[in-house]
Amino acid sequence: MIKVITVFIFFVAGIIVNVPKSELLNGKWIFKKALNKGIDNLGKRSLKSEVINKMTFEFKSNGEFRAFILSQNMKGTWVLSKDSKVILLNTENEDYEFTVLRLTKTELILKVGLGEFLMKKI
Repeated sequence: MIKVITVFIFFVAGIIVNVPKSELLNGKWIFKKALNKGIDNLGKRSLKSEVINKMTFEFKSNGEFRAFILSQNMKGTWVLSKDSKVILLNTENEDYEFTVLRLTKTELILKVGLGEFLMKKI
């Protein structure tokens, strides 16, 4: 009986560990915090008024995304690199590349240009 339970535990743990990172990305995310050190007060006010709790991404399992960035709606397609370290966004007008610093079920930390941002799944 103990062997059966042990095998079952390893089986379930294997399934959980092997969830593709792209599936973790599916859903709606909101910018919650700038992680950069040394942001001056003007920068903090600007982030708070335009980015924090306002900018969102919604990644869909069919490879489409929608976003609300700097008071503008965006849409296009997305792909997560094979090593899960880069998100590529393709829009009608431009392509974007974000470095993934951390990705869990509830947290996403992105490097966007010179900034690093914590996003939470909502």
